[in-house]
Amino acid sequence: MKNASSYVAVFAVGVAACAVGLKTFGDPIALLSGNVPSKRAVLASLDTTPPTLKHFTGDTVVADAAAKVDQAVVTVHTIGKAVPQQTSPFSEDPIFRRFFGGGGGGAQSTPRGAGSGVIISTDGYILTNNHVVENTQTVTVNVGDKGYDAKVIGADPISDIAVVKIDTKGVKLTAAQLGNSDDLRIGDWAIAVGNPLDIGTTVTLGIISAVNRSGLNADGGHALNSVIQTDAAINPGNSGGALANINGQVIGINEAIYSPTGSYVGIGFAIPINSAKKIAAELIRSGRIVRPYLGVSYAPLKAFPAQARAQMGITLDSDNGVIVQQVYPGSPAATAGVKTYDVILEANRMPVTNQDSLNNVIKTLKVGDSLVLKVSRNGTDRILNVTLRERPATFGETPSQQEQAPQQPQMQPFGQP
Repeated sequence: MKNASSYVAVFAVGVAACAVGLKTFGDPIALLSGNVPSKRAVLASLDTTPPTLKHFTGDTVVADAAAKVDQAVVTVHTIGKAVPQQTSPFSEDPIFRRFFGGGGGGAQSTPRGAGSGVIISTDGYILTNNHVVENTQTVTVNVGDKGYDAKVIGADPISDIAVVKIDTKGVKLTAAQLGNSDDLRIGDWAIAVGNPLDIGTTVTLGIISAVNRSGLNADGGHALNSVIQTDAAINPGNSGGALANINGQVIGINEAIYSPTGSYVGIGFAIPINSAKKIAAELIRSGRIVRPYLGVSYAPLKAFPAQARAQMGITLDSDNGVIVQQVYPGSPAATAGVKTYDVILEANRMPVTNQDSLNNVIKTLKVGDSLVLKVSRNGTDRILNVTLRERPATFGETPSQQEQAPQQPQMQPFGQP
């Protein structure tokens, strides 16, 4: 009994001590941990500014590059040309009109769009995509929080490059530093800056996934030739914005995404800045691009098996060269005697090894220049001299017939209304 009483006493003392502890500290978890904060201490800690974080070498490289590019990227808003609005089939019936409304009566809708642009001069010249500003009646540009009316200086549907100009009233803007897209390597860092989905300027980080990507078509049949591929997150509205390197230099103009949904899935494309600069310079000088053209459509020889080649009278075993599939009437090629099923082997003594080789040679020439073609026709090599003429505005995209491929996810230009 004595022992039992002692145990009870000890237990009672323990309970009393615990009660005191709970009353004093309020939180058994805090009691066990030895951490007993007061309300005042908590409020003081929340009101304390933490010490400045010390960045080590390399920690701020991306942030520094993004800050440099961000100053030169603008938002482009457009109002398109009015188009007839679809009306109800019942709109002209007076009885149905009572229930379904007037139906429009010739009403028109005005499409609106948003994209991006890159400042290339301190006095207001801005580089963007043609598809951002085409078929528009009003273009406005926001530099930071300040808005400007903009004028389209020139636009080129083939390259998808356009230049717009704003009147800065003497205020000097921050122009982008343009890099060298010929120096790009797969795996280099890539920073995309633009206005995705019109939510405001946004910066994303990725790498250069591929260079000189060709053989792809964006919406409307626009061909993407020799473009940069990146996995930096870009979405509709990024069109015309900057793709920059880790030094904050613009190395591309964002143009399209490859997506089954119309939104980012990790595959985006940008026009190399070296190509964009040449187009922009010509647009600023003359407002349009004058291109020489040959006037044929063609496909790579390697796309055709031996049986198909035999049916066309082609005896070549090599896969080098392109097969002429169509010669446009009245074109320079037609005048020079190029025929359907000719295999073009050389252009100005440069081997034509694939579908881009011929275009690359023509790009270096001017209207009136000669293009000497070596072709194989029915097993015999021939030399044909073509005098290039100005490409008609109605000719369309650069003539080429790509290899047939399985159905692919849709290519989406950014910034479409």
